[in-house]
Amino acid sequence: MRPLLALALALAFALTSARGAMASQDRADAAALYNAGTAALARRDLGPAVTLLLAAHRIDPRARDIRTNLGLARALVEESQASADHASHPSPPPLALSWTESWYLALAFALAGALISWLAAARPRTTGLWITGSALFALGILLFGALFLRAHEEAVHPSAVVVAPVLEVGPLPDERPLPPYLLGAGDEVRLGPSRGDLVQVRVSGNAIGWAKRSGLWRVADAPRYTRDSGS
Repeated sequence: MRPLLALALALAFALTSARGAMASQDRADAAALYNAGTAALARRDLGPAVTLLLAAHRIDPRARDIRTNLGLARALVEESQASADHASHPSPPPLALSWTESWYLALAFALAGALISWLAAARPRTTGLWITGSALFALGILLFGALFLRAHEEAVHPSAVVVAPVLEVGPLPDERPLPPYLLGAGDEVRLGPSRGDLVQVRVSGNAIGWAKRSGLWRVADAPRYTRDSGS
């Protein structure tokens, strides 16, 4: 059973490296983000409000005040764009785990499974213990896989929020002209590659065109916008 323990330890080492993808979130202060987001919400500045509250929710997903205000901000976005094709967002679950907690939970399952399997191998007639250990280890591996995919998606296509009142998303100047796709403040998207001052905008996994980078805030960069949101 040494291979399982070795693999579990390797996963523990990988955890310390993979967390770097979200290191800025770990260093950020959820309370500061919440306060700035709530102030923006009070001003009906929906783009910054959604960005800052969403960033705070990533750090502390079980905080009731953060969940409540994020839900309110998203509801106001939907209300302001009632006639548009706007994607709704489910209410954040009260028992959600933060990014860091999710990594440690996966590691705990993998290590526990490896240890139980090792103990089962050292004792005869412990089939049940072996099955339990194998199941826990497999669960830990599956969680690690899901988290690595999530980290990769965030690294390649980072989450962002529209902060401009109206953001025109269309083809590049050298592409075939098409009517622009209009997004409003508070719309949540993902970003693709950049070209000059333009960035590709993605909705529901599909690229819908290019827009000015200044009209979007990346959620991972929310702490740097905290001061601007209060001006």
